[in-house]
Amino acid sequence: MQDVSSHMVRRLQRFVSLTNAELALLADMERDSRAVSAGDWLWQEGDSADTLVVFTEGWGCSARYLPDGSRQLLEVFLPGDILGIGELVDGKRRSNVSMLTDGRISEYSYHRLRELFERAPRLRSALFVIANQRQAMLAERLVSIARRNARQRLAHFLCECHARLLEPPHDTRQGFLLPLSQQDLADALGMSPVHISRTFSSLACLGLVRRQHYHMLILDPVRLERLAGFNGTYLQCDTQLLASEPPTSAEPG
Repeated sequence: MQDVSSHMVRRLQRFVSLTNAELALLADMERDSRAVSAGDWLWQEGDSADTLVVFTEGWGCSARYLPDGSRQLLEVFLPGDILGIGELVDGKRRSNVSMLTDGRISEYSYHRLRELFERAPRLRSALFVIANQRQAMLAERLVSIARRNARQRLAHFLCECHARLLEPPHDTRQGFLLPLSQQDLADALGMSPVHISRTFSSLACLGLVRRQHYHMLILDPVRLERLAGFNGTYLQCDTQLLASEPPTSAEPG
């Protein structure tokens, strides 16, 4: 019977049906977790990287800080996200990562990861699919900052967060937690906090969203996606990439 309690497992099950052996290996990645609090630093740019980190619960973000003290928020991490795949090569953390909310994280050493790659080729492929998705999201953010106007930029970000939170098979919840301050959103989207506030008001006047503190309600998902020009295909993957490799034959005894 497949475990549905893990956000990471549910995320991977969007792409591939997991065997019992693969589920056991994934459970091992999340076995030793620790509590973290909102505002905690997980690491800073330039720190040594020797572990993957799984967000078991809670939200986090990565950012780069410039010499003048300004900040560019790069990524927002949700439960089930896996960090550190792209740092396997050079062994250095490439950005500052901190928690946006209270949560739990699990750490998995690169040494154990190599063993997992040998035992479960499909999970190896799945992890690199996740790394590719993160690159695709960064590319979309670049397009937003460079070419989309303020309403389109914020609408696209909201559509992306909503799409990432949806769990299979058909979760149609319209409301979700968005634990980012106006400054966080401004640093992510290349706007000012005042401009973020005005843009939220504009989207609300159009009957598209309603924001109450950190709770976001999407009133008209279809119109919001149309305004944003949102196409969620960049969040998907070619399932043939995973299906082409035979699943692990040995089941745990």
